[in-house]
Amino acid sequence: MNAAAAGYALIFFDGLNLLIDQHAIVSLENMSILRGGDAEVKASEVIERDTCEVHSLTAHLVVANEIDTRCHYIVVLQTNEHRFGITVDSVQSLPIQDSKLNSLPTCMSVSKSPIQAYIQIEERIAFCCDVSALWCHIKSSESMHEHKR
Repeated sequence: MNAAAAGYALIFFDGLNLLIDQHAIVSLENMSILRGGDAEVKASEVIERDTCEVHSLTAHLVVANEIDTRCHYIVVLQTNEHRFGITVDSVQSLPIQDSKLNSLPTCMSVSKSPIQAYIQIEERIAFCCDVSALWCHIKSSESMHEHKR
């Protein structure tokens, strides 16, 4: 984890609260502003200026051609080499220092997992997520999903 991190964004998707280093966030798109009525919005139109793929985290981590109308936000993230978007239900800024994060118990540690630590926020548990590892997880899940077709 980055010891110089000034804060995190708490994002909620697919039943998980994840902490993402705010420095990894390129942009945040509010879907309620972008769509008219109940019509679905094309993912490519939403993030045209960021020129990246949007992955729907509630649909087997696949590239989203149409954004589900229940999606509230698209967060565009940047790793050292890749830029990608994810659909999320909510986003909140949190000024948490790395020293307050708890290490995962050994039984919960999985190699190549994007989840590295956790913290209790009010009555919820949030998991600190490494964006580069999240990208690798999305790509590996995507290829596994393609093989099952």
